[in-house]
Formats: sequence, C-alpha cells, structure tokens
Amino acid sequence: MDLISQLNWLAVLAAAIAGFATGAVWYGVFAKPWMEAAGLSQEDLTQSAALYVVAFALQVIMAVTIAGVIALTGITSWLAGALLGAGLGLGLVTANKALNASFQGTDKRLVLIDGLHAATAFAFMGAILGGWQ
Repeated sequence: MDLISQLNWLAVLAAAIAGFATGAVWYGVFAKPWMEAAGLSQEDLTQSAALYVVAFALQVIMAVTIAGVIALTGITSWLAGALLGAGLGLGLVTANKALNASFQGTDKRLVLIDGLHAATAFAFMGAILGGWQ
C-alpha cells in the first residue's frame, strides 16, 4: 500500500486547520514587530480571500508532509509527533530562514518570528498527526 493511501485524512485536515489557526494567533500577537522587521505597514498588507485560500492549501501540503514523515518513522503518540514537528520547524524551516537571512541581510527578527512560528505550528500539527492514528 502506498504512503498517501495510509494517511489519516481527517487528521491531516485537523492538522492543517491547527496550523492555520496557529498562524492567525501568532501573527496577531507578533504583528507589530513582524511588520517593523519586514519594513511593512498595515496598508502594505493585502488580505484577500484568495490569499487565505492559498495559505490554507499550503497548510494542507505541510500537514501531508508531516503526516508522511510520521508514517515513515512509525510515530504513534502525540508527544513524539509534537517533538518531530518542532524539530522539523527548527531544524529545517528556521535554519533555512537563518541561512537565507545571513546572505540577504534580512532583519534577524523575521527569522525568529517566522521560524518560531513554523516550529510552533509544526509541533501542533505533529501532535495531532502523531496522536490521531
């Protein structure tokens, strides 16, 4: 049986919703420092329905990816899933953002805000996917 057919699609959907909700809360809390670090104003931000549809679709892709890693590693608990998600967020997303920022001269606060968001969202997603077998 292939990996995609083994996934719990309800858990993937729940994880994508959790990732999306984490972003809404995270960037609500860190909106001001994030905009300052990015050099943006409230007027610069577009908030169309299409943007949110794309954002949710990307959350689904990330949830499927994390679910695949969880399936391949044999994780069967929420804690192990959360630790894997946090590790992926820190070790891949945050490290990649830091690498790019070091060459681009990007404000380091963006690395912290965006990278720690990824680690937090992935931890929630991994907990759901690891625990909901």
